[in-house]
Amino acid sequence: MATKGSDVIIVGAGLGGLVCGALLAKWGLKIMVIDKNKQPGGKQIGISARGFRGEMWPTYGIPKEASPFGDAFAQLGIKEKLDLIPGSNQLMYRQPQGKWIPTVNPAGKQDMDATLSMFRAWQLTPQETEIAMKVLAEMVLMTPEQLDDLNDVSVRQWIAQHGDLPQPLFSFLAVQSNLMATGLYELVAIWELAKIMQIFGGSTTAYPRGGYFKLVNDLADALKANGGEIKLNARVQKIIVEDGRVAGVATKQDVFKAPIVVSNAGIQPTVLKLVGEEHFDKSYVNYVKSIVPSLGFCCQRYIFREPVMEHGVYIGTSAESYIDVKRHEEMRAGVIPPVVSVYAVNPSHFDPEMAPKGKQMLLIGTWCRPDPKAKEIRALQEKVDEQFEEMFPSEAKYIEAREGYVGPAQVSALSRDSVLPGLGGEAVGLAVSVGYCGKSKPSVKAPVRGLFYVGHDAGGAGYLGTHQAVSSGVRTAPVVLIASQERTMFG
Repeated sequence: MATKGSDVIIVGAGLGGLVCGALLAKWGLKIMVIDKNKQPGGKQIGISARGFRGEMWPTYGIPKEASPFGDAFAQLGIKEKLDLIPGSNQLMYRQPQGKWIPTVNPAGKQDMDATLSMFRAWQLTPQETEIAMKVLAEMVLMTPEQLDDLNDVSVRQWIAQHGDLPQPLFSFLAVQSNLMATGLYELVAIWELAKIMQIFGGSTTAYPRGGYFKLVNDLADALKANGGEIKLNARVQKIIVEDGRVAGVATKQDVFKAPIVVSNAGIQPTVLKLVGEEHFDKSYVNYVKSIVPSLGFCCQRYIFREPVMEHGVYIGTSAESYIDVKRHEEMRAGVIPPVVSVYAVNPSHFDPEMAPKGKQMLLIGTWCRPDPKAKEIRALQEKVDEQFEEMFPSEAKYIEAREGYVGPAQVSALSRDSVLPGLGGEAVGLAVSVGYCGKSKPSVKAPVRGLFYVGHDAGGAGYLGTHQAVSSGVRTAPVVLIASQERTMFG
């Protein structure tokens, strides 16, 4: 049964889709957002169990000074709802002798002392310290023009231009490619990594009061307050194309009409499944199939019977814990690295309301292949369990439950459908590599008239995954508004 039309239908209620929809609704368009899940949020869907609240994956790092979240909330007139709480973080570095050395960064902007403490943990000589300072300074002081010149240069190529770097520095850059750009250092553009490090290195990073899911709800409320509609638990099975332009979408139960559809379902699922290859030029289909995905992320939750974890964020690395092309392929064969990089967030460090009084929940995990069918995920999660006890032997004794073991399969189920072998469970999405990121990010305009993309895959650049999605929402909304106005004028 066909329903009365909207001006714009948005497929997917992730952060990009919600930001785009809320802005368009505020600007007077009739918006419907349709999502397959029972809650909005996509990858940032919230969890709530036994008094604990948080995200399914460890998420942190909204800059207080300036961020796409701030831009979006300001444009929507709800800036006062963006309550950001800074907190401390602890970097753990495993030296070759097997000892884990902590470096604590207090809440606020990082200073030189934090960098020098990291160098001491790396056991750098004075000469190596000088090299490391010079290389990192070069990266964070690049001008926009210098960054643009490096758009198609990978982190690996950029490192090679600097000769033999101290192994811990090389490892740091490779790990940051995994952590910040969610890719492999051989493939990530130095443009992307340097831009992210500039933004977050010079900012006071923070966690939102109430968690990211509160921000999801704030955006959903803004959309509805401006007349928009969110239809949940409704999987879009087809984006309808008639005479070369979109005409709406079809779910199992209904057909919803609209002259513009914005997909927050990922470029590959949109083109290859929801619309269909037959509606695109073959060269564009091949381009879409070739876009390189991000790494995946697998994680778990630790419940502590006492609040023993002192800091808000924990990052653990070693000189050999990064994932490169070789280790990525070794994982496919079931070979787990001796040490893995771990990332963890303690939500109640920032907002005590995120956990019952006197208890804590830690979200912790590591990077992996994005294949929803990856067989090594459980082994990686067991490695994280084992490594946590090695890193924090005293605190580990207070764990009363380990739960919530999730990975690429759950990511795909919540967000982007798997339409190509080995893909679908990406931690952030597509387009994190040379040729597809930075200035080369896929366009938000699809070749089919009236079809647009929003989310990490298109439009946003220079931020971490969640922030790229929000940035895409901010950037895509005006493009869609103009398209709607043009159609009104010219038909």
